[in-house]
Amino acid sequence: MAHRVIADRADYLAFLRGDLKAHNVERWTPILALKRPELYYQRLLRKVEYFRIKPGLLFRLLGVFYRFRLLRVGVRTGITFPAGAAAEGLSIAHFGSVVVNSKTRIGAYCRIHSGTNIGTAGGGVPVIGDFVYIGPGAVLYGDIKVGDGAVVGANAVVNSDVPPGVTVAGAPARVISNSDSSKIMPAWFPDRAEFPAVSEPGQVE
Repeated sequence: MAHRVIADRADYLAFLRGDLKAHNVERWTPILALKRPELYYQRLLRKVEYFRIKPGLLFRLLGVFYRFRLLRVGVRTGITFPAGAAAEGLSIAHFGSVVVNSKTRIGAYCRIHSGTNIGTAGGGVPVIGDFVYIGPGAVLYGDIKVGDGAVVGANAVVNSDVPPGVTVAGAPARVISNSDSSKIMPAWFPDRAEFPAVSEPGQVE
């Protein structure tokens, strides 16, 4: 699973477009900062990711400014999401408690619901593929891989690998179905077939 991050302005704009599409929003307007605080948080997150790669004092200062704003909005929304953890098309479905370890790697067009905790155990962290759906209250931890198109059910506790294109549930989580995320994503959510070049933006870390 190649992890994609913002490497230049073209990537930055592509990530912003992908995030909007994943939230079923055609274009960003300032009023959405109030109406969609979780999306506003993501916009600030992408700014932090972009300005940290730009050289020069001005951009470093802008980076500090946006990191401060991100922290403030995170406190208000309950979201703790590290810069550089998620590829394009991130969809934090609702504001509320979402905590992600800084070393976690999340693929493109993933949807994450409130009450989710993605953390470390034994020094390992999850690596999550593309088009993964993570239901409310799920906990994922340790040196595990979640395959492309997988579904993690509500309140599941995942501490072992999840194959691509299956649904897992329970504590500890186990495979309960061969249904992939296309069966549960919102109707507007991008389909993998629409994005054959989804792995192109950004660099591999």
